[in-house]
Amino acid sequence: MSDQHHIRSLVKEAEIYRGQGLFVASREKYLHILQFIENNKRLCNDKKLVNTVKNKIVNLENDVAGLHQETAVPELSQDVQGLIKKLFSFSEDQGAAAMEGAVALAKFGQYEAALAEFQRLLEEGTFPLMAAKNILRCHLALSSPNVAIDQFGQWVSGNLLSKEYLKHTRAFLANVLEKRGIKTELPEVAQTSSVADQKDEQEDVLDISSVRVQLENGPDKGSVVEFDVSFQSGNIISVIVSARQKDLADTFSLGIRLPDIQFYSPIAIFRGSGIVSGKTKIKSGPKRGDYMLDIKIEGA
Repeated sequence: MSDQHHIRSLVKEAEIYRGQGLFVASREKYLHILQFIENNKRLCNDKKLVNTVKNKIVNLENDVAGLHQETAVPELSQDVQGLIKKLFSFSEDQGAAAMEGAVALAKFGQYEAALAEFQRLLEEGTFPLMAAKNILRCHLALSSPNVAIDQFGQWVSGNLLSKEYLKHTRAFLANVLEKRGIKTELPEVAQTSSVADQKDEQEDVLDISSVRVQLENGPDKGSVVEFDVSFQSGNIISVIVSARQKDLADTFSLGIRLPDIQFYSPIAIFRGSGIVSGKTKIKSGPKRGDYMLDIKIEGA
């Protein structure tokens, strides 16, 4: 059987599963197809084929989200997790690509694997501020604020993060906890006059904690909505729209440009624009049924 016939056979199986409402099985079959393509020297460079299968998987994520009986995200094999990291890493820079892959794992609900990747990046000193905040975001996504608080305490007593980065991380966590109505005393970050800390290198992309977006269409055109950033990878941020605001989520169609966005970071507030580069429905966990939007920052 030729490679093309083999893929067509697998696609047929995946579509049969989908037609029978077996969305998880269909998604797994498409992931298997991607793995087959990746291991094929001739097919792995066929971007059109790869993108077609990836779009099928994204659509199936929405189908899986509608399964009321699914209460937990199935743990994917290490091979499939590796495939996800590779397929959803677009940057040429190795560190940036690794960050994108880790964020992709988190979006697929593979929080334990994502945490391990973020931890590795942090220990290697690769975008440490972004890695640290994404670690906290994973804990918070798992509804584990106490774990996030304990993790920050460990960083304060350790040496993985500079004093400057610890201050930014503390401000970020304090803001998130306050919005959730959680009152706690976070460990203070000692002042320092260390030359190394004063010259702490800033990461290429400014970390964004929240955004305010002016709506350009829909029934609420002209009004302003605010979102906390759930994850960030380079210049792509992910925000969540509540399932109770479906009309609002519908206004953020894929590819729509957002010309007026106000970005908030621990050290600056600035205005810019962006484009909706991704939109999926969360399939499980405390945010199940909500919508996750990916916004690519275009200019500031």
